[in-house]
Amino acid sequence: MKSRFTILAVCAIAFLLTVQFATAVDKIEGPWMWMITESPVGGGGAAVTDVDGIKDATKGKLTEEDVAEQGITDKILKVKFAENYEWTEGEIAAVGGNNINDTLLKIKLGPGGDINDHCSYAVINAVSKTTKKGVTARAGSDDSIKVWFGGKEVHKNPVNRGAGDFQDTFEVDLKKGDNVLMVKVCERGGGWSMFVGIDADLDYNLKFKGLPVEPAGKLATQWAEVKRAY
Repeated sequence: MKSRFTILAVCAIAFLLTVQFATAVDKIEGPWMWMITESPVGGGGAAVTDVDGIKDATKGKLTEEDVAEQGITDKILKVKFAENYEWTEGEIAAVGGNNINDTLLKIKLGPGGDINDHCSYAVINAVSKTTKKGVTARAGSDDSIKVWFGGKEVHKNPVNRGAGDFQDTFEVDLKKGDNVLMVKVCERGGGWSMFVGIDADLDYNLKFKGLPVEPAGKLATQWAEVKRAY
């Protein structure tokens, strides 16, 4: 009887440690560079997961794959989007069921208020000291989500759901140095949230290759704000 109790206790401890490990991945708060694109009214969320909103919003001058591969470059910043939206820096809270909408309101990107039927694009540079394959990554979203890492699509979940934490688990391959991470979350209605984390010792910044330190004109102020964050 005592032996059985010991086995059960060991199993319980192992389970708790597994759960703790599974939830130990830190959420990436940023700063990220943000863009949003509009979806058909009542047709957002899962239905537009595979629709290239960036291509549509720029009339073919830019695609999701372009941004996922290059990050935010001087050339990409100059491409005009519908509604004259511009890539804008902003951090996202690690908690809450509406943290994308809250971020967009704070950075003044989009129409304001409760935004529905739009897709958000969040882009960040993940810097790794080593090369490593099969690293665990986690994500949660309201509604659907697609993730690119190092220019490759690594995760997709075309679903309409709510989210206040991680829900999906997938893997990424790290290369030494810069790795562009882009996350697309398509909102249908209600809350609009995103949670992403990678189980590795990474530095996150907005120092993308191809983005000059002192861009001209209106970009200078934006980049100056980014630099002050470091």
